[in-house]
Amino acid sequence: MSCKIHAESYNEMIDRNWPEGLKKTRQRVDIFEILYGSELPISATDIFSELSKRHPDEMYAFSTIYRNLLAFEKAGVITKYVLSTEDNAVYEIKNRRHKHYAVCLKCHKKFPINACPLHIIEEDIKSSVPGFGITGHNLEVFGYCLDCQNQ
Repeated sequence: MSCKIHAESYNEMIDRNWPEGLKKTRQRVDIFEILYGSELPISATDIFSELSKRHPDEMYAFSTIYRNLLAFEKAGVITKYVLSTEDNAVYEIKNRRHKHYAVCLKCHKKFPINACPLHIIEEDIKSSVPGFGITGHNLEVFGYCLDCQNQ
């Protein structure tokens, strides 16, 4: 249990967020820790690089990372995005509120957008596509960040 006096340990946080029925292996815990600690969606390549830094004596195969990401995705723990500015998919822990991103076309940095405009256009969607049941959505806004504009 977490409170102001007795903070939740990292292991307790992992146990609380671990998907039921998914075997807990060392590799999965390592990958989960990286995903959980990332504020922005992260690619398998970025996960591989971070694993190499954290565990220099161990060798992780890309296939292991992809297999575990797929297991997390099937268990409903992560969301997979294929952002149009990225060559590869990026992944994010799902238990956080869903986000949309502004993406810089030059440096490819992602900036979370604090609002979700779906409620504004939901009635238009319902009237233009009768009977369509929305199960999810994704929004990307493109432009140039302040750093890239100033270069």
